[in-house]
Amino acid sequence: MIQLRRLLRLGLGMALVVSLMPGITRAELITMSITTTAGTLPVDIFATPGATTYNVDAVGLFAINSVLAAEGSEYQFFSLGGSSNFPGNAIQGNLVLTGEIHSVVGGGPDAFLQISESESGFTNPSGGAGTLMSASTGNFTNQTLGLGHTASSLLNLTSTPTYSVLSSGAIVNPEGATGSVAVTGITTPYTLTNVITFGLSPAGANDVIDSFGVTATISAVPEPGSLILLSMSAVPLVIILGEMKRRRRLSISA
Repeated sequence: MIQLRRLLRLGLGMALVVSLMPGITRAELITMSITTTAGTLPVDIFATPGATTYNVDAVGLFAINSVLAAEGSEYQFFSLGGSSNFPGNAIQGNLVLTGEIHSVVGGGPDAFLQISESESGFTNPSGGAGTLMSASTGNFTNQTLGLGHTASSLLNLTSTPTYSVLSSGAIVNPEGATGSVAVTGITTPYTLTNVITFGLSPAGANDVIDSFGVTATISAVPEPGSLILLSMSAVPLVIILGEMKRRRRLSISA
């Protein structure tokens, strides 16, 4: 545990040094953290973060799981990662969180675990109104009816309602749910965030498993002026088709 804490302090120190060095421009990267009752663990020092991908390899998972076990967590990760379409496009911007978490046999008493994933600097879509959608899935194994996880997504400080994705029985069962909120104006650059909180039952003879995913999507709503222009652009085509049909009838009657 001492070595892991030293590794954590070293990673945080290196990140601070890089951020303070002049002349270095930091690219916008996906970031992630794990919070338990014992505190918050920055995942980035155990991962390979990028602008569109985020991966925690076997070595990183071992380090994270060692910290969780030492702090009495019920949980262990078997995979963890993320992705995005950064910097977004004219239609939408999205951020995805995926992984597999187990409530393990012999795990600790702390049943609370939350993951937060964010990425800043999205530049599209922009301008008008939009809809922020959060969609989450959970593929459960050995989880009794009615437990699972909750999720939500944010655009800057605007959040969707928190919703639940719950197991329907102990056998393997995929479940899913969504939440959404209207956005009056998409101001760039913006930040997308996913939050997922687990509440799995303690493992019995076998691990309780949740293969999870959360996706934040901000979609632009076409402005009324754009719809008018689109309808106007269709008028000449209607006139041309009508004229072609008229000439065809005249030629046939002749």
